[in-house]
Amino acid sequence: MKNVTMRDIGAALGVSTVTISKALGGKDGVSDAVREKIIETARQMGYHYSAPQADDNGRIIGILIADRFFSAPSFYFSLFKALQRELADAGMLGAMEIVSDQDESALVMPAAVTLQKASGLVLLGQFSADYVSAVLETGLPAVLLDFTCDGPDVDAVVSDGQSGTYQMTRYLIEHGHRRIGFVGSINSTTSIMERYSGFLRAMMYFGLPVKDEWIIPDRDEYGHYLDDFSFPDPMPTALVCNNDMLASAVATALEKRGLRVPEDVSLVGFDDFVYGRLAHPITTYAVDQQRMAQVTVRRLQSRVREGMEGPLRTSVGGWFVERASVMDLNTGRRLGPREH
Repeated sequence: MKNVTMRDIGAALGVSTVTISKALGGKDGVSDAVREKIIETARQMGYHYSAPQADDNGRIIGILIADRFFSAPSFYFSLFKALQRELADAGMLGAMEIVSDQDESALVMPAAVTLQKASGLVLLGQFSADYVSAVLETGLPAVLLDFTCDGPDVDAVVSDGQSGTYQMTRYLIEHGHRRIGFVGSINSTTSIMERYSGFLRAMMYFGLPVKDEWIIPDRDEYGHYLDDFSFPDPMPTALVCNNDMLASAVATALEKRGLRVPEDVSLVGFDDFVYGRLAHPITTYAVDQQRMAQVTVRRLQSRVREGMEGPLRTSVGGWFVERASVMDLNTGRRLGPREH
């Protein structure tokens, strides 16, 4: 038997899930008569409802992240910390939950939903459209952070992947590179797809070919990083990597094959993650994590407090960071470092 959701109750009464959520959550903006009708209908339909606790007050925000994206030295861990800081500044508490591949596939809802303690949710990294839809059916306000989703109407805050990767690819072209490859499994995440589209736009604009063998996957069908790379032979003169952690791994793999970065193969990345600064000096496009977190929290506050309708997608720009991972083929010299 299908579990009853807030969307089902809304359909039965002819009101939005936002109104249902407000009524069952004890929030303002709903008349007493409508609230009583919603609560009674929810009970009749078998919705598992418990009255809000006095200490909720819209302060607890569930932060969901897929297990495959989370590790201590990762971009998403850094973004999570930025989000926690912004929530704290706003007087809110972020409760992180790691969602396993199995729970995501089975549409198992997190404790933030089942315990009815959270006033809103942030989904971080990438989740399937089915999982996002299941989360939205609970009626809780939600914002997607660093990914988008086809189908469900939901707020999303992303970095400007297309424009940023276009800039990185154009930088390579302006410095004499014509045979340029892309490293990333294009259909793995929406952020990789956006970055690939920026790469394609630059290559098309300058009339350069994009060969299939120059598109190098970095993950398996489940979204987990591959242990090694299938590099083409002959190699392109430059590779655009979809993130800095990957660029560092590519640099190490090239070195094991006797190829030098950037003398033999130039690399650019994306994120300005610490790996691009410590393991290898990767030229990259910096993501403004703090700004992304700020926009996410503000949008979530609007959803929680005002029940704003109409999803928004916000793209947050970053900046170019030049380091020492690119050769200028026009002059034969190594470029970098500088920031602008």
